[in-house]
Amino acid sequence: MNGKIGTTQASMLVVNTILPTATVVLPVIITNYSEQDAPLSIIMSTLAGLLVAAIVGTVIRCSDGAPFLDWVREKSSPVVSTILGLLMLQFYLDTTATILREFVNFIKDNVLVETPVIVLVILILFITIYIVRQGIESMARVNSLVILLYFVFVPLYLFGLFSDLNVHNLLPMFDHNLAELTLASLTPTTWMSEVAVLLFLAPYLQYPQRARIIGWTGLLFVSALMMFSLISALMTFGPDFLKLSAYPGFSTVGIIRIGRFIEKLDILFISYWVLSIYLKFAIFLFVTVECFKQTFRVSSSRPFIGALGLLIALECLFTWQSSAKLNNYNKEGRFVVFFLFNVLVPLGAILLYRVQKSRSKRKGLET
Repeated sequence: MNGKIGTTQASMLVVNTILPTATVVLPVIITNYSEQDAPLSIIMSTLAGLLVAAIVGTVIRCSDGAPFLDWVREKSSPVVSTILGLLMLQFYLDTTATILREFVNFIKDNVLVETPVIVLVILILFITIYIVRQGIESMARVNSLVILLYFVFVPLYLFGLFSDLNVHNLLPMFDHNLAELTLASLTPTTWMSEVAVLLFLAPYLQYPQRARIIGWTGLLFVSALMMFSLISALMTFGPDFLKLSAYPGFSTVGIIRIGRFIEKLDILFISYWVLSIYLKFAIFLFVTVECFKQTFRVSSSRPFIGALGLLIALECLFTWQSSAKLNNYNKEGRFVVFFLFNVLVPLGAILLYRVQKSRSKRKGLET
């Protein structure tokens, strides 16, 4: 059921829009550039993300929570809206396919080593389509429960690692110049810019005027958890290990032990991460379907969810079958694409709104 979702629920959706893949992909990329100064890069990317959230929130405030492409159509023309919709649909199809591939790669490498990739893709896709068909309201409720579990897992994680933490692995601090810190912050900034999914969630917000607060709250929560995860991994292993490990966060989890009677809790944390990544994939599939619905102006998107899911699965299997290619895209190509659609498109929408508003004022003065 696609009912309205509250401000807190929407903020929690923003958290799981970003965090699951960020905790897997970003530590290696960040530490390659800034090593023990990696937390500074998280701070820089968070500031950039807060700016993106402010831009997106301004668009939603100007449109009063109307469907984004319908609002663009009203302010410009059907041709502009359709072209923009097609471009954004391609963007969300690509992004959702990369999320699916990252999900599959992790499961293949760490859990179901002998299972064929195509079986994993089909299984994940069917479950996610079922989730999306339940509607954004149900997704938001489940997502809120998953987020609340952080208050169980974070203390358990910290308590289990306490004896292995070494603050000397964070030294020397401020050892990298601004250029290196900026390079390290570019990729996490692209993840922070995923707050732009609010453009397509806006029609379902109970209070769309609070979109900025929703984005800021979600990003600050993401930043705090990313800092916690990265600092604990650095203190446990040091920056040299993080640069070589494929999944440093889960390597950290793998050594957790509580006394002499509880150990090897990594499967518990992996199970929780799987819950989170399912929700992230579902959120992006939902946004992709919404973009399709607004672009082609169909009254119901439910018949098209399966078809869009099939396109995503095919791109996942054939475009991103190389892990090296995907890692290179995340490291070098992602920033440009995400900056274009998550920053420049909302900025252009604001400019369009201002121009039309000024024209209306001029016409009012002339009459």
